Amino acid sequence: MSKPSEFDPSELVFVTNQVSDIEVSAVTAVIRGLLREESDERRAAPEQHRSAWHRNQRAIRQPVHPGGGRWRGFTG
Repeated sequence: MSKPSEFDPSELVFVTNQVSDIEVSAVTAVIRGLLREESDERRAAPEQHRSAWHRNQRAIRQPVHPGGGRWRGFTG
């Protein structure tokens, strides 16, 4: 019996009739490729990307203090 992470093509069961050896080989190759790709992704370090939510975050602005040479209130 193989390890859970390994793929054993003998465990494949085709429910359609008249599957050729070439079709069995093709399906086996695709499944192996997908499993290898999945296991490679699990072993790779997660990407340090920032979500759109985090990219749009800005620092909270400093308080606005009225006064000479600074912001002035609305005088209308």
